Amino acid sequence: MMQEKHIQEKIKTSYPYVDIIFGTHTINKFPEGLYNAICKKEKIKDVKDIEGDIYEGLPIKRKDKIKALVTIMYGCNNFCTYCIVPYVRGRERSRKPEDILREIKELSKKGYKEITLLGQNVNSYDGGNGYKFSSLLRDVEKIDGIERIRFISPHPKDFTEDVIEAVRDSKKVCKILHLPLQSGSTNVLKRMNRKYTKEEFLNLARKIKEKIPEVCFSTDIIVRISRGDRRRL
Repeated sequence: MMQEKHIQEKIKTSYPYVDIIFGTHTINKFPEGLYNAICKKEKIKDVKDIEGDIYEGLPIKRKDKIKALVTIMYGCNNFCTYCIVPYVRGRERSRKPEDILREIKELSKKGYKEITLLGQNVNSYDGGNGYKFSSLLRDVEKIDGIERIRFISPHPKDFTEDVIEAVRDSKKVCKILHLPLQSGSTNVLKRMNRKYTKEEFLNLARKIKEKIPEVCFSTDIIVRISRGDRRRL
């Protein structure tokens, strides 16, 4: 929210007691801002209107001792009409494969068994030099100690043959795939700028089912609820 200028102004005018406003691209500087706000009584505003860099090595507090979330990319290039992410998080930026694999190996040494790979459109991951999301899945598969691999959220348009085959061939990737549809109408999907039709989505689901017979799907669907329906709910 702080990446939006009107929200920044709203905070300053409606909540003048707020000492720090910082955006998604400056989280690495939060300790410095907090120190200056407490010790120097400064009002801090640190928001960058740029794509943002990827900062490695930031501390992560994990509540679970078995399952861990690992972000592999940031931002989005798709500009779905209902989504603000590309405007506030910037364009897609992928972490280096070696940094991701190093983090997962460290988690394995600490006893973690299940890894969930995260990205706004996780299967559009691009590690450079032809290293795609399918390559990452196959490399995470090789890490000793990791028993289960999940990923969210993929985009149907990027669910390519190599990704399907990597899931099929893996003994660790869970065969429960999240495949967000968003609408069952091709016309609505076009207005949503989803870049696929209802028929293309169904064909993709059939292809995955043919390659991976045991697969199960979950999905997202956006619906419009009328005033009368809201009263009944």
